[in-house]
Amino acid sequence: MTGSTGSTGTGGGRFSLTLFCWLVIVWLLLWGGLRPVVLLSAPLVALGVLLLFPMPTRRVPVLRPLRLLRLAGFVLLDLVVSAVRNSREVVQYGRDVRAAVVAVPVLSDVDHVVATAANLVSLTPDKFVLHIDRRGGVYYVYCLGVRSDEQVARAHDQVIDLQVRAVRALAPSAEARDAGRRADRCHRRGPVSPEKSPEEEP
Repeated sequence: MTGSTGSTGTGGGRFSLTLFCWLVIVWLLLWGGLRPVVLLSAPLVALGVLLLFPMPTRRVPVLRPLRLLRLAGFVLLDLVVSAVRNSREVVQYGRDVRAAVVAVPVLSDVDHVVATAANLVSLTPDKFVLHIDRRGGVYYVYCLGVRSDEQVARAHDQVIDLQVRAVRALAPSAEARDAGRRADRCHRRGPVSPEKSPEEEP
């Protein structure tokens, strides 16, 4: 996809219809619902972001609808499962709930993909990206309910797998094709899915 696709001139920058649609989707995912006020505010927020922070004309985000739907499904499932898992953790351990900061390799070299993946990770109740080391290519992720090396490994790989879906949905073609191979090098235990909790064996 070239920089001119889905864009119109706006002075020193470009208005990208593709990026506008993506910002609307991100806003809806952040609010986790389709309430009227959210639906009405989404295009206004997206337009405001594009006008206040014009994107460069190169590397306009790529959207692949089917893979974007898979990414959204993965995130929604993770939201539900993480909420249930957190509730169980609090009921079982009370004040003794443990957490850890896990270093996870960043799979993308594209800024908007790195930022989107970090935001999606932070949507879940049991994970939050504390810091992105762009030079070192590392996310530092706060993970709740981690009590062993096995649980650390699984939480690590869940972040890797979410990144793979984000890269395949949003990154340039070359990076999207390479996502699986890069993830295989980073996995500690092999691919996992959000319905498997860090406490469960594969």
